[in-house]
Amino acid sequence: MKDLTIWCTYHKDEQIEQFGLLEDNVMRLFKGNDTGIEGENINHLNPFYSEIVTLYYVWKNGIQSRRVGFCHYRRRFGRIADVEPGACQVLAINRNCHVFGHYKGAHNYQDFYDAVDILNERYGECNKYSRYMLEGRTFIPFCSFVMMWEDFERLCLFLFPILEAFDRKNGLDMQPERYMQKALRDFRYDNVMYQRRAVSFLAERLISCFLTCEMKVFCVNEI
Repeated sequence: MKDLTIWCTYHKDEQIEQFGLLEDNVMRLFKGNDTGIEGENINHLNPFYSEIVTLYYVWKNGIQSRRVGFCHYRRRFGRIADVEPGACQVLAINRNCHVFGHYKGAHNYQDFYDAVDILNERYGECNKYSRYMLEGRTFIPFCSFVMMWEDFERLCLFLFPILEAFDRKNGLDMQPERYMQKALRDFRYDNVMYQRRAVSFLAERLISCFLTCEMKVFCVNEI
């Protein structure tokens, strides 16, 4: 098993040269909207799930390394620490951000409430995850992290059942057309092409939730 793999998501071929993306013995490039890729994937939902499709692909296909990390073409790690079990290196930690208030001011907060309802259904009323989502003031952005493979599996077992329940709750059936229809309903007077990534915005908060509640998180430069 490899010691470390960092998966870097990109979406356009020109981004490889534009951002100097290179594969080596650590870095793996993953084109998130490549629907012809072999293995179990949700790349057809890339316009809505963004870099979350990479996490899904690595997890579902069991592409293991002792440590595994994720970043994307615009945001990458400069130095990788030798994380221990239960620890996680991230790109940034914002310790002065009301998680719900920040989301409500930028996105459809009814989606956020859907996620909280799902957490309450799975973990009971007033569980630590729901409390974080509604009251938390530490936000870990960018869906970029490095952790042990076993911790990554724990994260995926937390994250993806919630996203799948959100899909069912909104009758989306993992179909791009239905995700786009929802975006057009929710943001008909807003930037639909940006706001259609609602699931990725939710996932960013849910990943932050798991990291804050379950892991020891650190980074080089905090914001």
